[in-house]
Amino acid sequence: MREEPPDEEVRARYLDYCAARISEVFLSLSDERTYQLMEEAASEAGLEIGSLGFSEMMDLVTERLRHNVPLPEFGDWVREYRASPENFDHLLLEPEPSTGGDHGQRGHPE
Repeated sequence: MREEPPDEEVRARYLDYCAARISEVFLSLSDERTYQLMEEAASEAGLEIGSLGFSEMMDLVTERLRHNVPLPEFGDWVREYRASPENFDHLLLEPEPSTGGDHGQRGHPE
């Protein structure tokens, strides 16, 4: 019988899964489509593109994708994950459980 990971670890894996899906879509966009999404999001937010820095522009695109990329609800994802966690490892940015809050620091030694 396999041991279930703690809830906080499962939530971290779910967030990792969602981030991986959004990253996958973001990286598949052409430069033109990325700029178009950024322009649309800036216009909706009442922002002038010329006043935005690069990070702010990418935040707008990421937020836009977060609302447009279909992602499973947490409860649905947990049921599927707990039934077959091995089916998700290749879909995660960080397949191994994170220990000590270093999420997002993959490949960056201290």
